[in-house]
Amino acid sequence: MHKNEWEKLATDAPIIQDAKNKVLNDKLLEIIENIGKENLNLNIFDYGCGWGEWVNQLSQKGYESEAYDEADEMVDQAILKFGNETKFFKREEFKKSLEKFKNKYDIVTSNLVLCILEREMQIEMLNNIKSILKDDGKIVISFCHPCFDYISESVVSVRKSPDGARYDREFEYEKEIKENGITFHDLHRPLSYYSKLFKESDLSILEIAESEILDTAFYPDFITFVLKKK
Repeated sequence: MHKNEWEKLATDAPIIQDAKNKVLNDKLLEIIENIGKENLNLNIFDYGCGWGEWVNQLSQKGYESEAYDEADEMVDQAILKFGNETKFFKREEFKKSLEKFKNKYDIVTSNLVLCILEREMQIEMLNNIKSILKDDGKIVISFCHPCFDYISESVVSVRKSPDGARYDREFEYEKEIKENGITFHDLHRPLSYYSKLFKESDLSILEIAESEILDTAFYPDFITFVLKKK
């Protein structure tokens, strides 16, 4: 997705996507709870928080949570909705705070960001996450499921891939969210691309989980990786 497309979505569709949250967030919470063994003293940072509903859910569960998004327009919406419960950082404030955040967080989450970024931005994102993560911390990162994102329909969205699209090749595809009709673009890469990206970023894979399908016949929308520093 192009950056200006994401910024436009912030104001055009600031509606919480219930279907996306239902298929993904319960699974993420289960992972977080397993990492912390019900320890609410975990310090969690959400990288690419969007409208803030996920990090607000963490705050409501009692976790100490902060968040950042590259699009200041998204952060504005998050502050309007959840600013009383969570500290949100805009782009420049986050960049200025990177040194202060170094090795601060037990868990860094990032949801549905990796599949909209070009490679150089993915590397920058993972480097930033590693920087703010404690040495024994965990990364919980989810994105569009590469094995199924070229299939025309899922629980959450309807997709349109270009002619000649292949699983083992990178391509951009159009996605329409069923709940609100908003259309944007994501990037497909095969699963091996992400495994290689994590390895080259000196991250080890601890766990892989798929999002829920809510008693439908669809394939999972999203995949989640739990990672640690090597």
